[in-house]
Amino acid sequence: MPTILTQTQRTVVNAGILATLVGLSLTACRPSDVLSVPPPIGVIGSTTLANRNGAESELAGATAQLFKGLTANNNLVQFSGLLTDEFEWSWYSGPQNANIDARFTTGNDAGLEAGDVPLSALLTARSSLLIALVGLQQYEPESGQSKVGEAYALVGYAELFMAEDYCAGVPLSAYVSGGGIQYGMPLTTDSLLGTAEAHFDSALAHAVGNDTVVALASVGLGRTRTDRGHFASAASAVATVPIGFVYNTVGSPDGSSGTPNVYESQLPGMLGCGMVNMSDREGENGLNFVSAQDPRLVVDSTVQQTCDGGTWYYPAKFGNPSQYVPLATGVEARLIAAEAALQGGDASTWAADLNALRAAAPSTYLQLDSAVRAMKTDPTGVDSLHPTQDQAVDILFRERAFWLYGTGTRQADLRRLIRQYGRDQNTVFPSGPFANGNNPNLLSPLPSYGTDVSFTLPTAASGNTTTNPNYKGCLVPTSTG
Repeated sequence: MPTILTQTQRTVVNAGILATLVGLSLTACRPSDVLSVPPPIGVIGSTTLANRNGAESELAGATAQLFKGLTANNNLVQFSGLLTDEFEWSWYSGPQNANIDARFTTGNDAGLEAGDVPLSALLTARSSLLIALVGLQQYEPESGQSKVGEAYALVGYAELFMAEDYCAGVPLSAYVSGGGIQYGMPLTTDSLLGTAEAHFDSALAHAVGNDTVVALASVGLGRTRTDRGHFASAASAVATVPIGFVYNTVGSPDGSSGTPNVYESQLPGMLGCGMVNMSDREGENGLNFVSAQDPRLVVDSTVQQTCDGGTWYYPAKFGNPSQYVPLATGVEARLIAAEAALQGGDASTWAADLNALRAAAPSTYLQLDSAVRAMKTDPTGVDSLHPTQDQAVDILFRERAFWLYGTGTRQADLRRLIRQYGRDQNTVFPSGPFANGNNPNLLSPLPSYGTDVSFTLPTAASGNTTTNPNYKGCLVPTSTG
């Protein structure tokens, strides 16, 4: 059976007040300086934090803020799904709503264009996690030192997602104990991935035998090395991760913690309609997520309507109500190993790995009732076991898309197809005519998709300024892989 919750995650379910103390109230207002990291929970007083309970409270609050930035409504899983072929808007309440979906991350609205809100949450969570690490190392008994490893791993995930989804140039500033900010330098994507890799290594060094922390850090390490093109070492990193492992981001069943995830927030008890819908063959290049009727992505069309009155296709794997969105799984570990085999020219192992994962579907985080059928041997089929190299890459990334749908991995995958496999952006991201480009609520028509593959960094046009003297904005265009 999959590992469902760690002790820290169980704490987060009841840590709603801590989540509001970590930093900005991201859904209520637009930050004026996204890149300046506000003081974390330490504002309640250093003497309160100078003990085990204080350090654990800091960790719980920082973890809640990270989960919010990743999976809450109008945050990174939703935004990255809209930028790719996973989601599409079905609620045009204002002129800016279409921009991410149409691949225009121009930075003119911090909430619904540039991705400033999740970036602020990730940076704040990262700063708070680093503060928590100091207290945990000092006050946690030997039996609880694995929390240090868990915190290091979560720092790594914050950095990993920023590297995967934002343009190069993110500066990692940090809150300094006692007051003030240490301003960071803008980092290239590979440098930011290197920072994440170092933190995953630290997580493993501090895991003290805790299986959950080891697996969490190992999947993050394997994913980071894959992003960097270090495929063999990525496979080594994930070799021991159990296939049934899952580490979930946690909200609360009724939203009382302030962190309902993007799937929960659209159910009848929350928003009351589906404002983002599952895409199906979006923009000429999109996968057939709905019409494929794949057992790994069962669709429920009976929950309610979309916000524009259409059929809402709800991904049933997230539950109803939805409480958890996976952050790391044994499934991803096996997919990382399969890609390494393909990169190493071992097509037989690649195919065997993918089919072994299909056969083990009941033991994965999806807990399917039966195995998924093996890939076809017909070389003309979608799931051919005798493909050309390009076909094999298509098959691999299709497998990743259906196994990992809606968990925040798709944007990094499409960017890797550009950067590592030589594909053009207009052949992997949605392209061509934009179906909703003439919606009357838009500020101006958007007849065609743009070319952005990443989120921009805060700009003056989005109402954001920064006091960081090192900040330069995006170091490369958002349309590059």
